[in-house]
Amino acid sequence: MNKVRKIAAGATLIGALVGGGALTAMALPASAATTTTSTTAVDRSKHVQETELTGETATKVHEAVLAANAGATVDRMETEGDGTAVYEAHITKADGTHATVKLDANFAITATETGGKGGHGHGQGGNETELTGDTATKVQEAVLGANAGATVDRMETEGDGTAVYEAHITQTDGTHATVKLDANFTITTTETGKGGH
Repeated sequence: MNKVRKIAAGATLIGALVGGGALTAMALPASAATTTTSTTAVDRSKHVQETELTGETATKVHEAVLAANAGATVDRMETEGDGTAVYEAHITKADGTHATVKLDANFAITATETGGKGGHGHGQGGNETELTGDTATKVQEAVLGANAGATVDRMETEGDGTAVYEAHITQTDGTHATVKLDANFTITTTETGKGGH
């Protein structure tokens, strides 16, 4: 009889715990009742904003680049944001081709990337060709019609599929932009800053 009473008492206790919602808390170990949330940090350090060079830094970069590229024209100079160098200068060489010259912190040239979009080296310039003849004239007229006083640095076909033609310009306030046009020479977008990268 004593054993039967103990079993009955145990059953009553279990029923009470279940009814009161306490069994779950007591039955689960602390480790199982705790939920841990982990967050993975996203590294955005590779997307550093490039800024146009000015003052003494611009002068030193300009001198170093022209010393190694006689007769070239420096289109723009800026910090290099992809980690491959400290500074970069986009130039038009004496033969009309474009290139990007990269320099380290001591203004020593570390690399010169030639061809396509001024040697931007972003993998989009392989099938872009410089505009000439009637096409170049129509693009220039459309661009300058919408950007009075600007200077057209170069014009080329657009190889990334966002437009048919593009013109890289220097605006009257000294800033750079890329103007994109469709097949009818209608401007579709104007990207400002960083030479319209």
